[in-house]
Amino acid sequence: MNKIFNCDIMEGFKQLDSQSVDCVITSPPYWQLRNYGFDGQWGLEPTFEEYLENLWKMMDEINRVLKDTGTVWINLGDTYSTKSGGFAQEASKRTPSMTQKYLDHIGTIQQPSNLPTKSLLLIPHRFAIGCFDRGWTIRNDIIWAKTSAMPESVLDRFSKKHEYIFFMTKKPKGYYFDLDSVREEHMQSTLKREMRGRNTGKYTGGAGGQSEQGLIKEREHKGYENMKDIYESGETTLNPKGKNPGDVADFWKIGTAMSKTEHVASYNPALIDKPILAGCPRGGVVLDPFSGTGTTLVRASQLGRQYIGFEASEQFFKITEESVNQEEERKSQPTIEDFI
Repeated sequence: MNKIFNCDIMEGFKQLDSQSVDCVITSPPYWQLRNYGFDGQWGLEPTFEEYLENLWKMMDEINRVLKDTGTVWINLGDTYSTKSGGFAQEASKRTPSMTQKYLDHIGTIQQPSNLPTKSLLLIPHRFAIGCFDRGWTIRNDIIWAKTSAMPESVLDRFSKKHEYIFFMTKKPKGYYFDLDSVREEHMQSTLKREMRGRNTGKYTGGAGGQSEQGLIKEREHKGYENMKDIYESGETTLNPKGKNPGDVADFWKIGTAMSKTEHVASYNPALIDKPILAGCPRGGVVLDPFSGTGTTLVRASQLGRQYIGFEASEQFFKITEESVNQEEERKSQPTIEDFI
């Protein structure tokens, strides 16, 4: 497979067969935040309603090309309403020089004048609700806690340091999801607590829909030396392969990438490792409709998956092409295992 197309996203979908993709991981341009300087780019629609309609059209095409067992991961940030065309000019007067590169890409962006000034527009939430209304199953609204968020010179609200990643599927059950591949080590305090043993409480019979193996089981104190036996006997609620990483905190507390390119929206490869590992089988196909500089495609290849990417900007397409070619060349080089 392994293809990249220098074309508009909707033209790219026309190149794909139905039920041909295992996993979609992408980050659409956020509404009215960046101007990359080429015609037909997404994110510069006159209203956020038009922007959302375009995103939902994209989701309709994703629904067509995605296998019934497939998963979708959409990273989406929000936008504050501002005075029309005033953001870049106003911010540049009081923003440190380290963010000037970012401001240079914003350009003069006109927002509709009927929006309440300085309000979050809740675009990620509106997008997710629209997907729900169209039949998508929303499995998680993951919080990406950004450790290196863009500085903001604001005095009347908290600086924004998170974005959303929506994990969606075409159906509620039967999709590919490998939790064991992304489990994390249990904390030592948790292991010690489990090894001590504890009695079942009044309400540990479980709420409706709770799986039995997730409940606390009654157990006598057995000391710390026989944890392996406790695991094997099924008397502990802890999975020996590790804990479910959850949808916030340490799992998704990842900084943005320090990009060497002119693409200021690059994200950290670590952000997409777990969606690829958990949401796409080895050898499966990962699609990124907004491939940017090719981060998703390169990481998919490194993790043993195939990839497809669309990129409308000729400049960023060349960067993507160079990145994936370097990765393919690296993989073709002999390793020490070849001589053993």
